[in-house]
Parts: sequence; structure tokens; C-alpha cells
Amino acid sequence: MKCRFRCGCGNVFDGNEYTNVCPRCGRPLPVQSCGALQLYRMGNFAGMAVGMGIYIDDVPFGHIANKESIRLIVPYGTHKIHVTHTTTRACNDPLVTVTPQMPVAFMKAHFAGMGFTIQVDFARPEEMPPI
Repeated sequence: MKCRFRCGCGNVFDGNEYTNVCPRCGRPLPVQSCGALQLYRMGNFAGMAVGMGIYIDDVPFGHIANKESIRLIVPYGTHKIHVTHTTTRACNDPLVTVTPQMPVAFMKAHFAGMGFTIQVDFARPEEMPPI
């Protein structure tokens, strides 16, 4: 499964569920005390199909491509999700909580209305494409 990590050194990188150290600094990742946000970027027409930037608690977590699904590894707790696009920075910024009892939160991002706002909604696991 493709996962995205952010190390304390600031490095953002893709790995899998077995990744346990930062490839840049070698620091162990605290994956035992972490959950995940699975984010699905719903497909958009060609003019709006470029990558969206992902921010968790105002910290950049890289980009997500059109029709891509990825797991973002985050500490347990409540997190603000913000997704941007080259044409807009407007997003509804939902708050998501991950806990040991509910370690994965499922979200989907898409353009709302005429494409001036990005909407991030909660989703059910069965609504998510395979990673």
C-alpha cells in the first residue's frame, strides 16, 4: 500500500506500510503511535486535472494526482485537512480525528460548484479505489 510520510527533519516521502525510517536522515518513524488519512482525489476534467497540494495542520504533505488515492501517516489526534490547486486555495478545511480505535479516516477531494472551491468530504472505505 502506498503511504506518504513526513519526518521530523521535514522530509516528505512515499513508502509503504512497512516503512519505518526516514531515507534522508535515518531517524525512526513513530508509526506505532500513528494512524492514517486515506485521501482520494476524485477525477476532474482535463483543465483541472493537475495535482492538488495537501496540507495537514498547515504543514505540506506533497501533492496528489488526478484520480489518485494515498494514505498519509499522521499521529493520533485531530487534524485539519487543506487541499489546494493552482487555480484556487479555497477549501472547506475539515477536521479529522484518528485514534487507536479508528486508526484510518477516509476522505475524498473534488471541486465544488464552478471549480473555485475544493471540497474535502468524509468517505466510507468502500468508496475508496484500491491503492
